[in-house]
Amino acid sequence: MAKGQAAPDEVIERLEQQKELYVRTLRNTTVELETKIQELGVLRQMGHLFARSTRLADVCAHALPMLLQSSGAEQASLMLLGKGTGELALVAAAGSADGRVRFYGVEGYAERMFRVGEGLAGACVEDGEALLAEDAALHPRFAPRPTRTKLGSVAVLPLAVLDEPLGVVNLSHSAPRSLDGRRLPVWSILASYLAIAVSHSLLFQELRQANRRLEERVRGRTRSLEAANEELQGTRAQLARHAELLSERVQERTRELEQAVEELTVQRAQLEVANRAKDEFLNNINHELKTPLNAIIGYAGLLLKHAGPSLAPEHRDDLELVEANGKHLQLLLENIFSLKDVEAGAVELDRAAVDLNDLLRAAVASVRPRAREKGLELTFEPLDVPPVVVDATLVRRVLFNLLDNAVKFSDRGRIAVRSRVSPLNLDDPAETPGGSAQACAVVEVEDQGRGIRPEDRDRIFLKFHQVESATRKSEGGSGLGLTIAKNLVELHGGRIWVTSQPGVGSTFRFGLPLGS
Repeated sequence: MAKGQAAPDEVIERLEQQKELYVRTLRNTTVELETKIQELGVLRQMGHLFARSTRLADVCAHALPMLLQSSGAEQASLMLLGKGTGELALVAAAGSADGRVRFYGVEGYAERMFRVGEGLAGACVEDGEALLAEDAALHPRFAPRPTRTKLGSVAVLPLAVLDEPLGVVNLSHSAPRSLDGRRLPVWSILASYLAIAVSHSLLFQELRQANRRLEERVRGRTRSLEAANEELQGTRAQLARHAELLSERVQERTRELEQAVEELTVQRAQLEVANRAKDEFLNNINHELKTPLNAIIGYAGLLLKHAGPSLAPEHRDDLELVEANGKHLQLLLENIFSLKDVEAGAVELDRAAVDLNDLLRAAVASVRPRAREKGLELTFEPLDVPPVVVDATLVRRVLFNLLDNAVKFSDRGRIAVRSRVSPLNLDDPAETPGGSAQACAVVEVEDQGRGIRPEDRDRIFLKFHQVESATRKSEGGSGLGLTIAKNLVELHGGRIWVTSQPGVGSTFRFGLPLGS
């Protein structure tokens, strides 16, 4: 044998090794080709899902066994995401042992499964990616559920259409590391086909339900139209009869109206007589009540002036209360007769330049005893206000009415009275003054009382209107105070308005033009 030439045994051994390598490679390639052919066959069969995609039960019955066959899993299930609930519901499940597919309906199995982000299934929906747990119990996202099935390895595949999650497919095997992770991309493709088929079946189901509802509505509408048509026929006959009756009633009503006009003419004459009698009666009542009231107020004032310093505090407080309540009754009488004069246009202003702060001090002093009796703090914060040309008697009545209203509807806290000079838009004083603003003397009466609801703010200036119902009134009153105040302020060319918040308090403001 020549030097460097291999022995025949070594050559044969190398050839045998190469042959074995080629056979093993050919066998592996054959297995891979068979697997690919099988997967292509499964993909082709998944395409048939679209022929069954009108019913979700048929889709599940066709798809789950194919997934079991393709993956080698023991269990396969389909869970769908509830609309707006964030819950995954078990819709269908199948096992390789019996091959039977259990379908639970779109609403799913009664037992609660997972929420988005909970467990392996919830994590798959949340992340939108396929997930393989070779040993499920050791996976950090694993969340156990009471079940008779032992879980070893688990693959969870997302179902999504146009990036909208529909649910997941679960593939499981009782033994760990029994699912081949290399085939996860193929399973994901199968899941994408399944997602489209599920989406189609859900849409078909919604269409069927909508169609049934539409058919029911059409049937109901048809019945309604038929009934309406019958009713219309009957109505036409009734209208003919009513037309005859209407003609007779018109004639009868005409005669009644002519008679009513005659009666109203007589009643109008009687009302004029009664109105004159009412005015005469009110004038008599005014005279009869004013005289003793003036005497009571006068005597109380004299006693306070001359004997007040020597009286005990409780007696002096009683006298002040008598005087204040007398003035309160006097104010009620004046309001009643003022409203009558204002409505009759019989009020003439006796204008003169007066110190507004002096009028405010007198008004505050007159209601202070009643405020003190209710435990209210009454303060006056005057600013430098030039003289205003007004009817002092009428402006004093406005002040008394506003202060009386504040005391009446306050049970706690403080009543603050302020004066100032400010530009106002007299067309709408609550708005920020603009180019039409005019310099005005402004008076504020702020309380911490019950407040006024927004819907009542315009009505409180109507006569005889009070915010509280008659069954809840805790204070007396004629309901004319704010009406009189509004009429008298506007008679001077001014404006009055209110801001309020229920339970917090109210602030009444009125402005009188300066230089008038």
